[in-house]
Amino acid sequence: MTGAIRLCTDSSAQLPAAVVVALDLDVVSVGISLDGVPYDENDLDVDLFYARLRAGLQVTTSQPSPGGFADAYAAAAARGASEVLSIHVGREVSGTVGSAELAAREALLPVTVVDTRVASFGVGVCVMAAAEVVAAGASAAEAVGLIEQLAPTLRNVFIAPGAPGGRVPSTEGLTVFSFADGRTEIHGSADSPEGAAELMAQHVLSDGGHVRTAVGHAGSSTAQPADLLAGALQRSPRVSEVIRYRIGPSVGAHTGPLSFGAFWWPVGDAGGGAADHRRPA
Repeated sequence: MTGAIRLCTDSSAQLPAAVVVALDLDVVSVGISLDGVPYDENDLDVDLFYARLRAGLQVTTSQPSPGGFADAYAAAAARGASEVLSIHVGREVSGTVGSAELAAREALLPVTVVDTRVASFGVGVCVMAAAEVVAAGASAAEAVGLIEQLAPTLRNVFIAPGAPGGRVPSTEGLTVFSFADGRTEIHGSADSPEGAAELMAQHVLSDGGHVRTAVGHAGSSTAQPADLLAGALQRSPRVSEVIRYRIGPSVGAHTGPLSFGAFWWPVGDAGGGAADHRRPA
């Protein structure tokens, strides 16, 4: 560990616990409030969260505090890291980057804060890509350059029936969205979750070239249609891998318990390093 670049992110990156452990990442928690009771996202059981959301509890999210990042950077210094690469959700949708930058100014070691300009698992893809090249000997600046190339290629598609509104519009039925640059775009609608999965798979595969993909779902009731989506992608010869993840509270608070969807990005634009964490559909 001595002299190494330490990677830090926030829990809105939605990285599975196994990936966090395998890549030895520091994850600073987003704050979640359920009917005014505060929690750290890292401490919340995902299924219990969605059960409470379905029961009608009011939920809000808050960016990690500068103190949370200061603690993470101090721990990295204590472990002998030479510098920290802190990779986060875009400032257009969250103040997380600002909190990290405040903490970086007082840190005991150099900290490079990266605004990925993406959200949710798109941040996780950037973190995994950076971890892969840093492990291979890349500098922090080289990892930042990789993220700057990768992030604009990330695309997503999802449904969010019953979303509370705000960042994701509340609509009737199963509307298929994408989210980029702080805005949503509508791509169509379906009569059933299974139909939505088919429509999303068609959208992912409509691009030319080979892609890597990630499929996430929120509440447990969305696991089956998410499996259908993952299966359709895995059967395509153009898809090199399908990573699976859960949509955690920091994102699910905005998309609702019935959301599921996919990210995809071109093969050859890095962002891999996660093949060992994929799950067959």
